[in-house]
Amino acid sequence: MRHDEFDDCMEMARSLLGGYEGAGDLWEANEHVNRALRARPTEPEAWILKSQILSSLDDDLAALAAAEMAIRRAPRSTEAQYVRAAVLADLERYHDALKAVERAFRHMQPEDDWLLEDLYYEKAAILDALDRADEAMATFEAGLRQCPESTLLKAGIEPLRREKVRSKLTVLPGGLR
Repeated sequence: MRHDEFDDCMEMARSLLGGYEGAGDLWEANEHVNRALRARPTEPEAWILKSQILSSLDDDLAALAAAEMAIRRAPRSTEAQYVRAAVLADLERYHDALKAVERAFRHMQPEDDWLLEDLYYEKAAILDALDRADEAMATFEAGLRQCPESTLLKAGIEPLRREKVRSKLTVLPGGLR
């Protein structure tokens, strides 16, 4: 496979994943990424994409295996750690997911800033799943300081804010009948 062919396969797989209308598109994307991996099996970017495709196909164990392959090839990759964290969260392995997302933050480089909003969201969602609502709220707030225009983070923090207000309300004895 020529270098161009690897890139073409990756682009086609990304395109199918980004605009899929059904499982057939995802399986086709998987075929394209497999072709890319046959040509360059040590390419972490291809393993990351494979993990995302398998996750979309609800094959979380295979998605985790692909994320692990990416990390094996690029242990300091912020994106690989993020993808691994997301898959672990899908598997409800929240403590492991939290460690992975924290590793992603530690490995952040200036060129990874496009991932910042998603990292904050993922970390806050994991903390919320662990019943650590105050830490989740603080994570959303820290994310909004870094990404003040983020609709994702604003949408994520709202249910926590409502719950916090609701928990402060008390029922008065002998209320309305």
